[in-house]
Amino acid sequence: MNAEADPARDPARPGDATPAHLPATLPLLPDLRLAALWVPAAPLGPATVPSSDGAAPAGDWLDVVPLAGGRLALAVGDLVGPAPRPGAVTGLRTVLRQALHTAPTLTEALEQVDRAASVDEALHGAALTVVVVGPDGELEHARGAHPPALVSGPGGMTPLPGQAYGPLGVGAAPPVPGTARLARGETLVLYSDELLEGRGRGGAPGRGLAVAPDVARDDPAALCALLATRAPRGGVAVLAVHRPVVPVEPLRLVLPVDPHALSPLRESLTRWLEAAGVAPRTVVAAPMVVSELAANAIEHAYPEGGSGEIRVGAELTGQGLRITVSDDGAWRSAETDEGGPDRDDGPGFGLAVVRDLCDDLAVDPGPGGTTVTALLAVGRPVVVGETPRPGPVAVPEAFAVRSGDAPGVVLVRGDVDLPAVASLRAALLAAAASGAPCELDLSAATLFASAGVRLLHQLDAETDLRVVAPPGAAARPVLELTGLAHLLTDRADSA
Repeated sequence: MNAEADPARDPARPGDATPAHLPATLPLLPDLRLAALWVPAAPLGPATVPSSDGAAPAGDWLDVVPLAGGRLALAVGDLVGPAPRPGAVTGLRTVLRQALHTAPTLTEALEQVDRAASVDEALHGAALTVVVVGPDGELEHARGAHPPALVSGPGGMTPLPGQAYGPLGVGAAPPVPGTARLARGETLVLYSDELLEGRGRGGAPGRGLAVAPDVARDDPAALCALLATRAPRGGVAVLAVHRPVVPVEPLRLVLPVDPHALSPLRESLTRWLEAAGVAPRTVVAAPMVVSELAANAIEHAYPEGGSGEIRVGAELTGQGLRITVSDDGAWRSAETDEGGPDRDDGPGFGLAVVRDLCDDLAVDPGPGGTTVTALLAVGRPVVVGETPRPGPVAVPEAFAVRSGDAPGVVLVRGDVDLPAVASLRAALLAAAASGAPCELDLSAATLFASAGVRLLHQLDAETDLRVVAPPGAAARPVLELTGLAHLLTDRADSA
C-alpha cells in the first residue's frame, strides 16, 4: 500500500492523525488544485469541554467528495453549541456523503440531510455551504444559515449569487441550489462563519475577506492560510479550489526496447509529477513503479534482439495516479506470474515489487500485446493548524437586553453569542406575546454569532419579527449572508 494515503506520515500535518471530522486527504486532480486548513479553537475557559488533544471541541468541519461524472462536491459547515456531541460532525458528514452519492439531484440530497438533522437533536440548527464543481467548471451551490462561497479572481473576491436558506433540521425550507461557473484562473473559497461573526468584520458580503493584490490567488494553500489569520482564536475551516489556466495534461511517452531508456523515463515522470504538485512520497514511488513495469516489458515481451516499442502513460484521476505500460509482445501467462513471484527470470518478480508500491495492479494480456495498469492513491493532506494559545483578548462587552419604549421593541447591547441566546429568546417571545409586531434592535450589538443566527431563523417562522441593523452595524453582514436579510427593517420597508 502506498504511504501517500497516510496523512499521519505527512510532514505538513502537525498532529499524529486526521481528526474524524475532516477528510483523510484531498484528491489530486488534473483540472483543480485543492487546499484545506482547519485550526482548532483556543480553549475559552472552564466551561468549555476540551477534546482529547486539549483543544476546544470541533463544531466547524469540511469535506470533499468525488462524485460520478468527474464532479467534485465541496462542503463547509458547523454545528450549534460550544461542545458538539462526540461523533455528531462525523454523523453529519456521513449523511451528506451518502446523500450526494445516492440522490439524483443536489436538491434531493439536501432534503435528505435536512430530514436527518430534524430527527437528531445534535444536528438541529446545523449550517453548511455545499458546492458541486463539474468537469467544465460549472457550479451548483446551496447554503443554509451559512455564508456564501467566494470566487477569487482578478476583480477581487465575489460571493456566489443566490438565496440563503435557514439552518438544517428546524423546519426551515431546505436549501435550493443555484448555478454559476468557475472560470480558468479563478479560485473558489468556502469558509467558516467564524471569519465573519467576529468584531470589526462588518461590511458588504465578501469585503471582510478581501485579500491584498500581491497575494498569489493561484495558490490555494496560501489563500487558506491568509484567511485563517482573520480568526486569531482559531475554530475555523477554510477550503480553496483553484482552476488553473492550463490543466495538468496526461503524460504520454513511447520508448524503444532498450534498457538504457529506463533512466530517461524515470526522469521524465519525476519532472511531470513535480509539475503536477504530487507529494514527495509519490514522486519517489511512482518512478520505481513505471521503471519496473517498463523493464518487464523490455525483458519479457520481446525476444532478445527484437524490435518494438513500449508505450507509457500517467494521469491524475479522481481515484489517484494511474500509470499504464503497454507493449506489442507476449508475456508469460498470468498463472506463471502469480505462481512465481520469487523467480528472478520472469515477470513475476518485477510485478511483485510493483504490487508492494501501489494500491492496485491489473495485467491485461492479449494476442496483440499486454497492458499493465497501476494505481497509486495520491492526495494532499488537510493541514491542521496549531491550537492558538490562550492570550490577551479583547474583553467582550457584557450582553444586555431590555424592552424599548414602544411595545414589542427589544434592544440589545454587547455580544450576541451562545450564552446570550436564552435571555434573548425569552425577551423576544415576551415581546411577541404582547400582540404587537416584534422588533429586535441590534444597532448596539458588538458581535452576532451563529447561535444568534439559529435563534432568528427559528423565531422567524413563529413570530412577526423585524430586525434593526443599519449599515455599519456588526450584525448586518452576518444577517445578509445567512438568509436573514428579509428581516431587516430597511429591506422590508423597501420591498
